[in-house]
Amino acid sequence: MKQRVLIAFVLLLVPIASAQVYTVTDLGPLSPTAINIWGQVVGNFNGQAFIWTQFAGRKGLGKLTGGTSSSAASINDLGVVTGTADGLGTVISPDASIPNQECSDLTQPFLWTPRNGMHGLGTIGVPPTEIMWPYWCGIPFYATGINDPGQVVGYTTLYSDNYQWGFLSTSAVTTLFGSSFPPTMVNGVSNTGRLVGQTGFLIGQATSWKSGVETDLGALGGGALDYSSSANGINDRGQVVGWSTTIPLDPDCHLDLVGCPIHAVLWGRNGGISDLGTLPGDTLSAASNINFFGQVIGSSGSTLVEEGWGGTGGSGFQGDGGAIAVIGRPFIWSTRNGMQDLNSLISTNSGWVLNSATGINIWGQIVGSGTRNGHTHGFLLTPTVF
Repeated sequence: MKQRVLIAFVLLLVPIASAQVYTVTDLGPLSPTAINIWGQVVGNFNGQAFIWTQFAGRKGLGKLTGGTSSSAASINDLGVVTGTADGLGTVISPDASIPNQECSDLTQPFLWTPRNGMHGLGTIGVPPTEIMWPYWCGIPFYATGINDPGQVVGYTTLYSDNYQWGFLSTSAVTTLFGSSFPPTMVNGVSNTGRLVGQTGFLIGQATSWKSGVETDLGALGGGALDYSSSANGINDRGQVVGWSTTIPLDPDCHLDLVGCPIHAVLWGRNGGISDLGTLPGDTLSAASNINFFGQVIGSSGSTLVEEGWGGTGGSGFQGDGGAIAVIGRPFIWSTRNGMQDLNSLISTNSGWVLNSATGINIWGQIVGSGTRNGHTHGFLLTPTVF
């Protein structure tokens, strides 16, 4: 992996420094969520997970046995896809005195490979076991990311507004993060095994985990308890992106994230937080992902919407009751060029209006959703050097 990154770094030094515009590839009626180093794109259409490649086009990933839907969240550089699907599955009991539960309709993480297709990972019983045991089959686990070693991360749903965990799944075991309260969400994982997300309720804080050690990443207000933040993406250099409130929640926002101004932020490798600002005329922004070279993508606008648990649209973050997205214009940010509207970096005659950016790879290719001649389609942007 290190050799591949080094080769990519040498090849990309000039393009990244001089890339100014993008060519647009139409992915059809697909809502892309991620892209890997080979340009393989995963996304969703009509309640089913799909993969798109340049030569084969769009291919459905299928469903689990007994299931009705699937949703792709991430793809690693080996072409392994993770996401969430419902169907037959097993909940592993963490208590030897309580049996596993076999579920006919379990919402669970999945893995998909070209050779073996889709299989469910099941879930793990959540504590307190004496209370939760009858309901384990009804507690969804949503996958959000996968790294090259095959670690899958995500979070469970809220249960009675009190219980929410992040999770890490490997080939051997699934581990829960956090406690019964406050809730915990894990939104991404690097190839070095560092997880990022958010811990807290209403006044949540961006958090990272590595080898079981939890670190509070802080917020623009200095990490005080009346500011909120969330980490959405991480690269292999240890740079983390997400969002932070810019003023105190109480009394200024009345503990309502929807009414509180937030900005996209970047946490450096050695700590410290930088405000990435917004596009001109906007009041809100949130970063969703970052590639190896520190190029950041996200959305800038003046509107927040709540999507519900498991939502994947826009530059999502977790708020009271579900994922909240900044609605507006997709951006790319770099140290050299600052924040730029992706719509300004494509041909004005393309017929496209870009609405969201959800994934970026090491080459600077970006996927997201927009409209082409009034029809909602997914897109792939490829940097053009001149």
